[in-house]
Amino acid sequence: MKLRKLLPLMVMFSLSVSTSFAAQFIDVTSDTYNKIWSVGQSYKTDRKLENPVNYGVELRSGAGGAAVLVTPGTITKYIAYSKDDRLIFPDESFKKAIINSNDYVYIATYALHLKNPLAGTVMPQLPSQRLLIEKDNQYITPVAMDTKIYDMMPHSYAVVYYAFPKNVVLNAPYTIKFINGNGDKIEIPITTEKIADIIDKENNLVFKPN
Repeated sequence: MKLRKLLPLMVMFSLSVSTSFAAQFIDVTSDTYNKIWSVGQSYKTDRKLENPVNYGVELRSGAGGAAVLVTPGTITKYIAYSKDDRLIFPDESFKKAIINSNDYVYIATYALHLKNPLAGTVMPQLPSQRLLIEKDNQYITPVAMDTKIYDMMPHSYAVVYYAFPKNVVLNAPYTIKFINGNGDKIEIPITTEKIADIIDKENNLVFKPN
């Protein structure tokens, strides 16, 4: 049986990124925040407003446990076009929190809306219980999302947000592991090629207009 060390994030935060590509997740500065916000204000989604694929890049889809990768850039665009219909009122403290959070990205697990074909009712949506990243036989633990950001985010779909340093998420290969609401262990392998694809989709999601 392999023994795995449970590492705190501050230890892993100092690790160098081993990815070989130059592309990165979008950094949100005062300037880029305003540009992303402007794109978001005129954006219209064709999905239910609080569906996590509106504000994250899909990592896994399925009844057993779905997950997306959320970044400060995707959050900024999403809040810009969803705030009025979601009855939230982000102020300058939200903008400051986003700009100060560039070193972190978020793995968000959620439950799909599934109907019972016999009863015609929606199946219970249960949040995930735990999530870790396993790399080189070591477990990397998440931290909490900044409360200024968390309070503005959706909380339907049984969504749970797990924050990791950006350099940890970029440092593929590794495996995301979590326990879903039914107690099943879900694994999502992340390769260097997968990270490159996620970055490309994140950049597109942030700046894509209608």
